[in-house]
Amino acid sequence: MTNGLPFQGGDTIWRLVPNKDKVFSIGGEIPQPTGSGPRHAVIHDGILVTLHELSNTIVTQRIPPLGQNSSDIISNLSVVPEDQAALEGAKFGAAEVLIPSPNAAFPSTLVYASNRNIGPNDDPRGDAIAILTLDADGKLQLVNQFFTGLKQIRGMQFGGPDNRFLAASGVAGDGGVIVFERVGKGDEFVQVASNKDIQNLTSFVWV
Repeated sequence: MTNGLPFQGGDTIWRLVPNKDKVFSIGGEIPQPTGSGPRHAVIHDGILVTLHELSNTIVTQRIPPLGQNSSDIISNLSVVPEDQAALEGAKFGAAEVLIPSPNAAFPSTLVYASNRNIGPNDDPRGDAIAILTLDADGKLQLVNQFFTGLKQIRGMQFGGPDNRFLAASGVAGDGGVIVFERVGKGDEFVQVASNKDIQNLTSFVWV
């Protein structure tokens, strides 16, 4: 409950604002497509990038001024590989979205979105991470689908020099954690480490 109101999603991103006592209340909303199920979001240069669990889509919008409770959708793309979408019995639930800060090694603004196949039939390649470019106008373009060998990726996080490494975990099948290294322009990965004994991780912190 917030200010006596039930805090429900309803395909909406709620905006919270603090008062002088640092108590937060609802200060507005940014509606999302009906039935999309917004799960995780990141902000880059005033662009809101939202990953939707139910529709398995990624959407960009400009963050509107407070008091303006709408924002046009700039891009709305699927994060599911086309050949996986055709997999019989597959059901998907997108999970995590990341935008590592551009740097000298990887100067492009890239968006990484995991998608989980939560259906009964698995792809032997595992679940994929969609890799997209994000331009200054908030437009997304899919550049690659990297298959990880993991099942139901819940958590992933960048770390190391130049945010070169990505740790990702699967919560189904053999589970485990795999560390990948970004190569090329950041639109490809190579595996550098793995541990199948670590199970059911949903988040990472690099130290």
